[in-house]
Amino acid sequence: MSTTTINTPIPKTVSFDAMVNTLHKHPLMIAALAPAAITHSLTSGDPGSHAVYSVTDKKPMVGETTYSLTLTNTADGIDTLVSAKPPVGILLIASKWRVVNGELREDVDIDANFMVKRVAKGNVEKNHAAQHLILIEDAQKA
Repeated sequence: MSTTTINTPIPKTVSFDAMVNTLHKHPLMIAALAPAAITHSLTSGDPGSHAVYSVTDKKPMVGETTYSLTLTNTADGIDTLVSAKPPVGILLIASKWRVVNGELREDVDIDANFMVKRVAKGNVEKNHAAQHLILIEDAQKA
């Protein structure tokens, strides 16, 4: 499994604690990670530390799709795990979001069959930098 890394500079006006606290806001993370979400609900756990959510997205040509999103707060960021069952297999997207050296760093590992993995990797490369900016913008308000 190869890792895709996305780094985004954090403005010097945003403290480490403000950025980490933003990453720990689970509703914000869900909104940033799943902009097409039409519903989400807590399935298990504690939103203050480790929680599993059921998220339903509206996808073009596919309609609605529901998947599991696990969010685990860490001292320097958050770990995310998407577990989905597209029509052609299983999709797991594991990300480690870290605040390090003045940057928001996201390491993404995707596990799926070749076709699904290629589409998911393209979506990560296309969309995740914008997700970083949403989160950094929120941290600037702190």
